[in-house]
Amino acid sequence: MKNLKSLFLAVLTLSLTALTGCLHIIEEATFRNDGSGSYKMTLDMSEMKGMMDMVKGMGGDSMAMNMGADSTSIQGEGDYTPPSEAPNMEADPMGGLGDQLTSVASTLQGVQGITSVVEIKDTSNFNYGYSFNFADITALNRALKIINKDKYESKVEEVFRFKGKNFERLGAGDIGEEMKKAMMENGGGEDGEEGSMDMIKMFLADMSYKQIYHFPDRAVKKSDNKLGEISDNGHTLTINIKPFDEEQQKQKASVATKVKLK
Repeated sequence: MKNLKSLFLAVLTLSLTALTGCLHIIEEATFRNDGSGSYKMTLDMSEMKGMMDMVKGMGGDSMAMNMGADSTSIQGEGDYTPPSEAPNMEADPMGGLGDQLTSVASTLQGVQGITSVVEIKDTSNFNYGYSFNFADITALNRALKIINKDKYESKVEEVFRFKGKNFERLGAGDIGEEMKKAMMENGGGEDGEEGSMDMIKMFLADMSYKQIYHFPDRAVKKSDNKLGEISDNGHTLTINIKPFDEEQQKQKASVATKVKLK
């Protein structure tokens, strides 16, 4: 979990430094009747760009370029270590965070059943991630297992199940929940300093982890996830989780869902 935790702590550092915690994780997948489809994971921090542009507009170019001078960053293969010098936020606005996520694509090259692997690295809009096509559910789970093991040191055997009219997203590989745990550990845990956790919750209150599932060949009849919203004439199911939202925490919000298709 070291790499995953380092990734999330870097997000927190960037959020605190930039005075905004506007972070959105988007997991989007398309499932066809034959089991094939596409998968895409994106880290969207575009709202942070607006704040930096505002700082520049107020004559704070040097401040915007060097935000994070007293923070820490991810270097190498995910170790969370202090930088030797302040990162140039204009050349690398994510302080190396984007490279950590986009590099996931390299681990999927040559994996059986996985094709069209693409790195998503939009430095202009602060969007980073990866996408790929899969031949069947087995190939998709194989790819996610490799990603979780090689990049995040997390053991995940199975994430999706899809057969006939039954689709299931298991609770494994819940990035939002893992982020929450990492932040709490960094903030001192349940029994740690209350002020640190309050600050984390304040800056990341609007953080979201959205799952979007498309079924072009079938329509969704029902989903057992209370947060599930059906759209696109029944062909799309969206679940939007906010890990630090108190109301959702009370409801024990989860990515897990069982879907019945028509």
